[in-house]
Amino acid sequence: MLKIRSTPVFPAGSRIGSSMKRHMLIAMICMAVVTIEAGISSAQAEGVVVRTRTDVDPPPPSEAAQAFIETLDESQRRHAVGAINAPDRGTWTYFPGPRSGLRLGDLQPEQRVAFDRFLSAALSKTGVRRVREVLAIEPISDRGGGVRTGPGEYWLRFYGSPEPGRPLTEDDDAATGAATDAAPRAWAWRLEGHHLSLNVAFVDGQIVSVTPFFFGAAPSKHADFGEPLALDDVRAEQLLSALDPIQKAAAMGIGPAPADIRSGTGPRPKMPREGGVKAETMSKQQRATLDGMVISLLDIWPAGTTDHLRKRWMATDPETVRFAWAGSPMRRGPHYWRVQSPALIMEFSNSSPSVDHAHLVLRAADDEYSGR
Repeated sequence: MLKIRSTPVFPAGSRIGSSMKRHMLIAMICMAVVTIEAGISSAQAEGVVVRTRTDVDPPPPSEAAQAFIETLDESQRRHAVGAINAPDRGTWTYFPGPRSGLRLGDLQPEQRVAFDRFLSAALSKTGVRRVREVLAIEPISDRGGGVRTGPGEYWLRFYGSPEPGRPLTEDDDAATGAATDAAPRAWAWRLEGHHLSLNVAFVDGQIVSVTPFFFGAAPSKHADFGEPLALDDVRAEQLLSALDPIQKAAAMGIGPAPADIRSGTGPRPKMPREGGVKAETMSKQQRATLDGMVISLLDIWPAGTTDHLRKRWMATDPETVRFAWAGSPMRRGPHYWRVQSPALIMEFSNSSPSVDHAHLVLRAADDEYSGR
């Protein structure tokens, strides 16, 4: 059984700056003996460690979402829940600062338990672990003007009704996305703050969109919590190393490494000009590495829920799929890479001179914000 590191996803207080403080915190939390299988999530602000049952399967995300919402008071619901076509749906950012939604640092203990159960239902164990790693290294800071970063500075927002026939706002059923005889039922959720943006949309109980998706890490490597984006970056480096000289020249022919991801944060991604090596020219092993880079992100959601998205990717014409790399050909130097097709772009940037600030994004050209 894989054990999770013995700090909560949302630790309390200031960032641990001394070995003594770190060991005291670890010793205190180790008494909880929390595992990934126990479903620990990113909701444990103020140092609360939540235990969940390991001998039962998590409920469907819609049930877990509804159960969480039922723990909220009227004021909290107004912040947490909006219509499926709410104006703020269709906007996202990875910059620090307040968002619409319910701030996780404001949750009461029983609400944190319910949020933990929702996240364990909405993500796979791999997904919970990866989110935890991203949040564990997020520094606590006050940048002035109400802009803060830290474990409690993430906002949860629901759009539409997770449960049929139970609208979550005072609007009518059509506005909240509740099912009718003539229309499919759509709902969505978003968890977002600095260096994290998860956006998931459901139609008739099936995940139809998991983008925009964003992970970030600064520092990109942490002495205690490792390198959250290493899985993706290592695979990209392996693919670059496996290319023959002609393929590598094509992959690295896109110019210097940009300062950050290029697809932006608009309602639709900005698709960079074509460039890079075509998947059509790759060997079976090279193509398997390329596919693994995209498919591994779909492992963040529960098994079986994104199979149709995997099939859609695997059916993409290899003539239209390209892999590109810029900057240092080694991960230890400033670099940027992307996987691009007409329907999808996956970008990674760790191009600062210090190689210590990494961003990873997945965008779809026309499938985002379903039901809006």
